[in-house]
Amino acid sequence: MATQHLAELAWQLISEAGEDTLVHREEITARLHATDSQFERLKGYIRDHVTMERGKAFLAWRGGYMITTDPAKIAESAGLRMRRIDTELRRVLSGAINPLGDDVAHYEVLAMFQDEIAHMTRTYERMRKAALTMPQPVRQPAARRRRRTPAAASKT
Repeated sequence: MATQHLAELAWQLISEAGEDTLVHREEITARLHATDSQFERLKGYIRDHVTMERGKAFLAWRGGYMITTDPAKIAESAGLRMRRIDTELRRVLSGAINPLGDDVAHYEVLAMFQDEIAHMTRTYERMRKAALTMPQPVRQPAARRRRRTPAAASKT
């Protein structure tokens, strides 16, 4: 089955669960009869295309997947993903490039990687510190309407 089609079915399945409702990977793959590989591709397609078309975020959040417009959940998810990216970048340096020591200077591409990854990790650190000083985003509650009871309605 085409990735685009599976992505649309997954979006529909998660949408039907309700905004901000977690749907677990196992439920999605079982209901769509999708393999793990197909699931990984459909997630990428949703993030690359469907979210922009629909104006909602697709998050892997606290053990499940959800569709949301809640800025607090989006900020938490983005922060976690950025931290994982930062960890990966640091591991590229510590596990692959930096062990070469001074020899890195003899390989232009490795020297460039070393400089640019160091720059990215410094940028992430500034973003992390700035985010700590900002208030957490909070969705304003919608105005609640009170339902009138039949007795109250008949008095008017």
